[in-house]
Amino acid sequence: MAKPLKTNYTREIKLIKSAVEKLNIDLIGQTVLTEVGSNNYILSPIIPLLAGAEKVFAWTRDSRFGMSADIISECISIAKSLGLENRLHFSSNVKDTNQVAEADIITNSGFLRPLNENLLKYAKSNAVLPLMFEKWEMRASDIDINYCNEKGIKVAGTWENHPDIKVFSGSGPLGIKLLMEAGLEVYQNNILVWSDDHFGEETTKALKGFGASHVINSINIEDFYSNLSDLDAIYICDYDEHRKYFGEVSIFDIDKIKEVNPSLKVVHLYGNIDATLLSEQGIDLYPNKDGYAEVMTETLAYLGPKLLINLQAAGYKVAQTMLEGKDHDLAQPVNY
Repeated sequence: MAKPLKTNYTREIKLIKSAVEKLNIDLIGQTVLTEVGSNNYILSPIIPLLAGAEKVFAWTRDSRFGMSADIISECISIAKSLGLENRLHFSSNVKDTNQVAEADIITNSGFLRPLNENLLKYAKSNAVLPLMFEKWEMRASDIDINYCNEKGIKVAGTWENHPDIKVFSGSGPLGIKLLMEAGLEVYQNNILVWSDDHFGEETTKALKGFGASHVINSINIEDFYSNLSDLDAIYICDYDEHRKYFGEVSIFDIDKIKEVNPSLKVVHLYGNIDATLLSEQGIDLYPNKDGYAEVMTETLAYLGPKLLINLQAAGYKVAQTMLEGKDHDLAQPVNY
């Protein structure tokens, strides 16, 4: 269920203005195509507006997170409070190709995806596509990089832990929040972090800093089973593991877990996980919903607005540098 609509965005506007100023973002004269969503993603079109964009197209649709009419109404109210409503235009439940054709900047936001030939054939050849994450996280199912190359559309990732934004390190506190919501203290707990990438590194560091008694960062199944009896939780955050974690032909043996440590909590950020199966087997899963490889169960916006704002603002700085043909520490070129 979507959260109730807010009426006061004073702090969020302050954070956006601060990020725009700190990164010296200048989108004057540019047309942006992005999304507008529920909760903190209501701010997505406001960021380029406050960076000076001449026109912002915001796409949305009805979903389990909220109804598009409510989302648009709320976003308009924010824009009106800033006197910028005339620069903001929406498309609800329809991908307006005329808006694609006008855009100088096209974000890789969820309601726009997949960014493939069916959509990008309408785009300008000099349009740019900033990824609101690091380039190693780019999914072929979301962006057809070959077509971007063919058309000449520049694509670049965003260095999420640039000293000016320090966004990626928020994956550690996000892990702590999920573990605590799962009913764990974290403090004085024994936790295995299943990951061999940056998500695991940041989470391990955060858990140790928070006072967890024993933190193991590994994707070695023997490490898991040799420590299983003493674990309070396993935190699964390996970005690109596509194998099933539980069930037939899977990484973990449910029967063995139930035999050795039936109280083990399974908390997930990424991974191919069947929530119904674990519920039927009596395994405590949080969040209690299916998981997928390369798709976050909860994004950094789940912590609050600041990291989302900083990341999207940085993405627009990357877009600005691509349009200007310049280099910047934030930008991680993909195809130029």
